[in-house]
Amino acid sequence: MQAIVKTWKNRLPVISDDLSHWSDVFTWRQHHYQFIIKHVDAKHEQGTSTSVFGVHASAQAIIHFGKIARKHNLTGVCLDALARIYTIPSVPVDDCFYNIRQRVKCHLQMAQVTGAKDLQEGFEVMETSDIGYFSKELTAEFLALKGMLLAQLGHISEAGNTFAVAVEKHDTLVKGWALWGDFLESQFIKSPNPDIGLGVSTITCFLYACKHQNESKSRKYLAKVLWLLTYDDHKFSLTEAVDKYVVGVPPIQWLPWIPQLLTCLVWNEGKFMLNILTQLGRTYLQAVYLPIRTLFLTLKIEQQLLERYKSADRQFNPGSRSELQKIRSGVTDAESIKASESMVSCTKIMHILRDTHPTVVLALEGFADQFVWLREIWYEEVLRQLRQGLAKCYVTAFENRGAVSEATITPHTQNFVCKVVSTFGIGVENVKSSSNSSVISSGSESLAKRAEVTNQDPDFIKMKKQFSSDFDFSVPGAMKLQNFIYKLKKWIRMLEAKTKLAPKSFLIEEKCRFISSFSLQTAEIELPGEFLLPKPSPYHVKISRFMPRVEFVQKHNTAARRLFIRGHNGKIYPYLVVNDSGLSDARREERVLQLLRMLNHYLGKQKETSRRFLHMTVPRVVAWSTQMRLIEDNPASVSLLDVYKGACATLDVEYDSPVSKYYERLAGVQARGLQASHQILKDILKDVQTSMIPKTLLKDWALKTYPSPTDYWTFRKMFTLQLSLTCFCEYVLHLTRLNPDMLYIHQDSGLLNVSYFKFDVEDPKGELNANRPVPFRLTPNIQELLTETGISGPLTASMIASAKCFVYPNFEVPSILRAILRDEMIFILKKRQEEKQRTVPTGEVKGEQIIKAVTRAVDSINARLNSLSHFDGTESKVSKLVVAAKSPDNLCRMDPAWHPWL
Repeated sequence: MQAIVKTWKNRLPVISDDLSHWSDVFTWRQHHYQFIIKHVDAKHEQGTSTSVFGVHASAQAIIHFGKIARKHNLTGVCLDALARIYTIPSVPVDDCFYNIRQRVKCHLQMAQVTGAKDLQEGFEVMETSDIGYFSKELTAEFLALKGMLLAQLGHISEAGNTFAVAVEKHDTLVKGWALWGDFLESQFIKSPNPDIGLGVSTITCFLYACKHQNESKSRKYLAKVLWLLTYDDHKFSLTEAVDKYVVGVPPIQWLPWIPQLLTCLVWNEGKFMLNILTQLGRTYLQAVYLPIRTLFLTLKIEQQLLERYKSADRQFNPGSRSELQKIRSGVTDAESIKASESMVSCTKIMHILRDTHPTVVLALEGFADQFVWLREIWYEEVLRQLRQGLAKCYVTAFENRGAVSEATITPHTQNFVCKVVSTFGIGVENVKSSSNSSVISSGSESLAKRAEVTNQDPDFIKMKKQFSSDFDFSVPGAMKLQNFIYKLKKWIRMLEAKTKLAPKSFLIEEKCRFISSFSLQTAEIELPGEFLLPKPSPYHVKISRFMPRVEFVQKHNTAARRLFIRGHNGKIYPYLVVNDSGLSDARREERVLQLLRMLNHYLGKQKETSRRFLHMTVPRVVAWSTQMRLIEDNPASVSLLDVYKGACATLDVEYDSPVSKYYERLAGVQARGLQASHQILKDILKDVQTSMIPKTLLKDWALKTYPSPTDYWTFRKMFTLQLSLTCFCEYVLHLTRLNPDMLYIHQDSGLLNVSYFKFDVEDPKGELNANRPVPFRLTPNIQELLTETGISGPLTASMIASAKCFVYPNFEVPSILRAILRDEMIFILKKRQEEKQRTVPTGEVKGEQIIKAVTRAVDSINARLNSLSHFDGTESKVSKLVVAAKSPDNLCRMDPAWHPWL
């Protein structure tokens, strides 16, 4: 009997199961438990362990069923189930407590709808319970729950006393500390001028709550700690409290928050963060060393720019060998460049980590040095820069659509092209600037060698000369935007043709000897990004070796190199080595990915999202240096733009001719002295759809790719669910608009991932941008593929389910948002200061500014979340948004570079 009951205890419902089925199973089990109790009674074995055995199993089953019903939001079912416990004679004390706990939680959940009435009922349940028999630990938890109820009923002083008694009774009670922390935090944030002492107590409570808690549960508490640091005073009381009470918090708890800790290191709280980061680095070296290294190199470049602005007499030349050794070892020479405080902090941490794990650090530095050989060839680099330039020009063109033929290029674009003319694919590191012989980047010998070889290439010399003459701004009409776009397109086509003739792969040993001979015996290094979200150490996959062949791939708007890494588990993991030009924007994209990874955790915790297997596809992205990232890749993934280009080639249409057509038509209308009306814009959209880009383009591609009906249906279903999450995030989190080159479709699974999503912040105000004709991308071709049923069914339902999941109060999603948006706003506000001063910023951003900006952003996100989660009968906000996204009236107002017809 004991074996059978033990099996039943292990076979309990998961969150996504159907309760009506489990109700029958539990009823059936209850009959058996009753039989066991009668059987034991008949044998008169009162007081033995077997006599309690049936009663305990029966009570536990009732409580568990009630708990699952509560999580399914069936509070009535839950209370009915829990009432059944009183039909069992002599219930063990522990079970009585768990029963009370579920009833109180039930009333708390109902109180979100009904208000104080249910809170009062929950309080009465506690008042009428006799706690004399409970153990110390249970009494403490009971009092903590009571404190929470008192706080919600508005009895503030009583609640404070109750929490104090609770943690005094049992000082390692995680829930007690956490609930007390929440209570103190609400007091601290509500007051107009917060009392720092209260803030210190709040941080202490949260850190105590994290000491004996698993990582996923303590995540929201550390998010709150990081956010509270924004309220710090000039004495750094709150930061000191973190430094003092962080002892005993396992390092794994901090793993997901490394980017935020680094912001603290650079911002005001530098010296106090050294301790946490060093401890974390000793346990998880790779997770800390690579971001710190990237940060150090970024700060170094900023510092050099600052020195330039100050036009110091002594200049710094990082190309020389001795400088290179210093960069590698993380040492700065105070004479050649005045190291900022943040740089010194980074150097200290890098030193400590190098002494703790010398071989691993050496191997990571070796990789960094070798990855330079995986950089783009000169014409690939120029092609990437010109594509970026074209994207910027399209933005300018759309802003100036009121006068198409008059529009001229911006000074920013002019500087950008001058830079391309001077560097022309060999990198700014290797071009001597006219004023002096200093250079700007972290530099490297391998890069210098590559530049020498390039400079002797006859093709390079000829093309550079031709390029300089083509983009000569002294020629009349060269500043006209449409002429400039035409020239850019011509060069992009030329360079694309050249890229197509290049080899498709090479052997790694030809260029990267260290990587090709690397194995698990050299050093134990985990796969890139293995620590982005914590998991138990036995599950970490280490790099066994690099596969011999490296492929040339056109992805992420650049010519990337695809490496294949064999893990020590035998699986092969493809990664792209990608060159980025943006120093700062790169971290902004990683911030959104960090948030999406954290939100994924909640999607599995709610019935409706779990049932639909909703899970965002978030690839790992690891910065290896300021301009180089490793991105987890799926060779079967293809961007929506690639699908579109392929289809255009089949249809014999130039893929950007619709964009040209749009501006030609506008210019034609404006030449007659009129302004383009809404009707004209609708006509242009219709014309493009009838004569160039049909509605069925994407559907035809899918039918060709998946000839079997089962495959096609499965792909479409997965695509629909994934798109619903993408649309949901774009709208709710106010992310940048989803361009076709950002959306990657995994052809082997139907999963979708988006690269380069950023928070869409309006720079002057530092607010999230909420004005866009369409809320998310649901363009005609996507509608055609998903069909009307798919859109009004799974797509809409999944978006509502996701919204309902994230508004669940216990998940405290706003705390996670605040911690991540704090970094974003510090960056944006710093950038604004920089633009005002026209130099690298020296001033600090004030805490109040950040609190205001982040609070506005979180409120805006919350408002959208709440509006999506409500629906009356069949009407919901989501269906209204879907109508707005599909409407040709709105689509025609979008920028043609977004491809509204696709």
